[in-house]
Amino acid sequence: MSIVILFTVTTTIVRIAGLVLEHSGIPRHVARLQAVSALTGAGFTTSESELLLQTPERRHVLVALMVTGSIGLGSLIATVVVGAFGVSTSMTGLLGQLGAVAAAIIYLRYVLLTPWADRLICSLASRWLSRTGAGKLPFLVLHRLGEDAMIAEHRLVRHPPENPADWGAAAGLIPVALRNADGIVHNGWSGLAGEGQNVILCGRLEAHAAFATAFGTPIENRGH
Repeated sequence: MSIVILFTVTTTIVRIAGLVLEHSGIPRHVARLQAVSALTGAGFTTSESELLLQTPERRHVLVALMVTGSIGLGSLIATVVVGAFGVSTSMTGLLGQLGAVAAAIIYLRYVLLTPWADRLICSLASRWLSRTGAGKLPFLVLHRLGEDAMIAEHRLVRHPPENPADWGAAAGLIPVALRNADGIVHNGWSGLAGEGQNVILCGRLEAHAAFATAFGTPIENRGH
């Protein structure tokens, strides 16, 4: 039972931390692996692990995982389980332990791994990132490429010149794709309509800020 509960607790922690890291711009498969590595103290390092040190909010998540892993979750949970259920060979005691194991499995299958849980965790992650300053940008960060470089989505209120060289301080941005009102993303820059359309650009933070000031409006909905 201690093993089942330990697996349940660690899976919950990794899922929450992984989704927070995803919201900060880390790819899903990288976020989950690095969350497991930090929690277990496995020290599994690759070039991808450098992504987690590039922004303050990611470092906060890593510190929380490392501290949680260092307290010895296995020993702590085993102690709590023995204290709560005791070591019993009676039918009542065995049924109680069996019920706890069943509850843990049901929680994993029908609560933690559901779309509802994803939406709840994503909502909490978005609020936390906003409070730490990561969400206070007039555009939506889709993926961070470094300390101040990123792929971001802008909502247009003015039609920018088709040639990025004419964007002034935002001239260093690279057009990647367009998102129409139906939510479908189209690769490339052809079909630029202007106001009400979303554009996905790649470049440095300063250039994104200049583009947002000149042609965009803040994106309030982070759900997509």
